[in-house]
Amino acid sequence: MNASRSPTSATSPRASSASRTGSWRCGRADRSSAAMPMPTSSRWPTGSTRDARPSRHRSKGVRMSLAEIAWLEFLDRGFMRHALLATVPVAVVAPMVGTFVVQRRQSLIGDGIGHVAFAGVGLGFLFDFDILLGATILSLLAAVLLPWLQRSGLSGDLSLAMIFYGGIALGYFFMHRSGIGINNALGVLFGSPLNLSFADAATIAGLAGGVLLLMAVFYRPLVAIAFDEAAARVSGIHADRLVLTLTVIVALVVVGGMYTIGILLVAGLMVVPVAAASQLSRSYRGTMLGAAAIGGGCALFGLVFAYYADETPGSSIVLGAIACYVLAVLIRLARDRVRREIA
Repeated sequence: MNASRSPTSATSPRASSASRTGSWRCGRADRSSAAMPMPTSSRWPTGSTRDARPSRHRSKGVRMSLAEIAWLEFLDRGFMRHALLATVPVAVVAPMVGTFVVQRRQSLIGDGIGHVAFAGVGLGFLFDFDILLGATILSLLAAVLLPWLQRSGLSGDLSLAMIFYGGIALGYFFMHRSGIGINNALGVLFGSPLNLSFADAATIAGLAGGVLLLMAVFYRPLVAIAFDEAAARVSGIHADRLVLTLTVIVALVVVGGMYTIGILLVAGLMVVPVAAASQLSRSYRGTMLGAAAIGGGCALFGLVFAYYADETPGSSIVLGAIACYVLAVLIRLARDRVRREIA
């Protein structure tokens, strides 16, 4: 991607203007950045962005409403608008894809492909080309390889473990061979949406839109193989092709979430909102729509929370989804108790 990113501030949500014009150019890493020390704190760096923030110590005659504090300043920042444009579509689409994955009892498939995407990042560092391209190529390769391993006789868990551990081992091997420290990849491991340019954000949003279109086209057959693959085969559905299609869709979601949520966290956003929505919904479509709403809401919450609390967006989003799951469980338990008392 053509965004400028600083590896040294990849995990800091509110990067300064200097950091956003850092050592990553056109998706390539400046090898001189490997010698740069990582900051000892993840707090906001001082700079133009920090200085532009309205002072919390206002005079007694100046008071801002909650809406102004929470929204006007947030929307006034260009990098926050870019983060919103990129992150919310991915956070909406990821749980929708996760609904199929969870129904097929393959909740860890996104995590496995994410580790292969990390190998693609290391490959990009090693051969000095766009790391997004490397992550995309290896993710799609894993999407093709995983169904083949399952058809070759390996169980689903074992084939996924092969992809999982092979990807993380290759990623670290490539990073070590390239001479780039692992700290320089933190932005893609845990997400760095606040460093995205408008072009990057629009590209990621377009990728999420493409995934949504694929799901709309293949929705009914994907539902069929999600519930009962054997019955789908008997009815004449090309199950192998659809399994491959679903795995490719998962790979595209992982790539789209690489810069927004992080390749190590995006799988959580594919699964946790689905688990939360399933506590309150009794239909498959209701679960999918509820999971999409939870994912989008958590993305918005995570970005705002990261902006004001000096935290990392990716972890804030996933932790927000986990909190939604806990809340959904409590609501379901309370609802069941009321129904038992009425009965």
